[in-house]
Amino acid sequence: EVEGRRLPKQHSNNVSEPKVIMKLDVEGLEFKVFPDLLTTGALCNNIYFLMGEFHYAAGNHNHYPMNVTADGKHVLKDRKEGRKMARDMLHLIDVTDTCMMRYSLADDESYHKDPHDLPSPMIVSNTQ
Repeated sequence: EVEGRRLPKQHSNNVSEPKVIMKLDVEGLEFKVFPDLLTTGALCNNIYFLMGEFHYAAGNHNHYPMNVTADGKHVLKDRKEGRKMARDMLHLIDVTDTCMMRYSLADDESYHKDPHDLPSPMIVSNTQ
């Protein structure tokens, strides 16, 4: 289980605020996380660019029927409904003029094949 945290609400329209780039790869929980990010305004107000994918195939971390809300009122019956929900949510972003977020569904995981080690932390000496 991964601890989560809510993105802060945007307090101003200051263009000098940092841009947030997000990789969403939550292995089947997209149908619970993405609507929350969308309805709270985090996607359109806080995220500048999103990369990720929707896992809607049965057996690909998903088991249908799938509750997408805690109260069980919204259920995806099958892969076809999962694919439609993903398309509908992305379409909503595309047609919303006030949404600054852009996205790519090209989930590049080539970093697994990178032969280079990650950089080591720099050691800073305070001696002069």
